[in-house]
Amino acid sequence: IDIAFFDEPTSNLDDTRRDSLAEQILSVKGFSQLFVISHDDTFERVTHHVVRVRKEDGASRVDAQ
Repeated sequence: IDIAFFDEPTSNLDDTRRDSLAEQILSVKGFSQLFVISHDDTFERVTHHVVRVRKEDGASRVDAQ
């Protein structure tokens, strides 16, 4: 499998380290797809697709960009 998942990679990081990690994840090689699961919007400026899941009136709504 050539897929990598990063689950909440920016937890407990300050702004400088969060930005640095976002740039470093972009340079990860050897995978055809990288998934970043996060409540942090730091990665939105460096990703190709963003999927948001939000709660609305008790139901989950999915928005994809």
